[in-house]
Amino acid sequence: MKKKLFILGPCSLESFEQISRVANILRKHDVTYMRTQVYKPRTKPDSFQGLGAADGIPVLNKLRETYSIDQLKFVAEVCSEEQLAAIADHVQVIQIGARNMQNFELLKVVGKYIKDHDFVLLKRGFANTLEEWLSAAEYLAYFGVPKNKIVLCERGSRSLTSPTGVHLDLIAAMMGQKAGYKVVIDPSHGSKQREFVIPLAKAALAMDFDGVMIECHPEPAKSVSDAAQAISLEDAEEFLLAAHTSY
Repeated sequence: MKKKLFILGPCSLESFEQISRVANILRKHDVTYMRTQVYKPRTKPDSFQGLGAADGIPVLNKLRETYSIDQLKFVAEVCSEEQLAAIADHVQVIQIGARNMQNFELLKVVGKYIKDHDFVLLKRGFANTLEEWLSAAEYLAYFGVPKNKIVLCERGSRSLTSPTGVHLDLIAAMMGQKAGYKVVIDPSHGSKQREFVIPLAKAALAMDFDGVMIECHPEPAKSVSDAAQAISLEDAEEFLLAAHTSY
């Protein structure tokens, strides 16, 4: 049985106190990868956009002092080459979010910054076809990211029929695997409601996808972004205990 890839953490990095509580839970359950989103693209300009490098990197450094790189690895999204340059040396996984899946100028430069990073996580845009998703992955590979360091992430597409306005396209995700990529499923963005997150995560693991990416928060209702889809740390623990036993 291949080892599953688990990526958990808050939607946005808010403070050391917040992220350290998450880190303690992840280490307790032997989870290596944690969401540490220093930058957070938002639809509304007056929404919280992340701590940014000036305030966020000191938090990451403090985390590094507490947990070694072998114990805990950081996953962070970037939206521009400027952000990539600022954060690349402080994280182990670069995330290209759904809104930037076809930011071709960004895709062209990621390879310049990939050194000993574990992988690049490429999310599928919420209105993009499978072919466009795979072409975005080809951009990364063509411009210097080794194919075995490209991991695809299905995060749901806009839907006119789902009551939550989004649905997970697991068929496209399966085709991503058939194209030779590892694929993880994001049931948080793929459902928008916490009550569906764990059932969808379990389904993704049962379908033998390579892993899941889940938003969790010490106080979900107080999350500065995507509060409705964040699960509690208690629910995250319960899920991890079951997942490590079953998958």
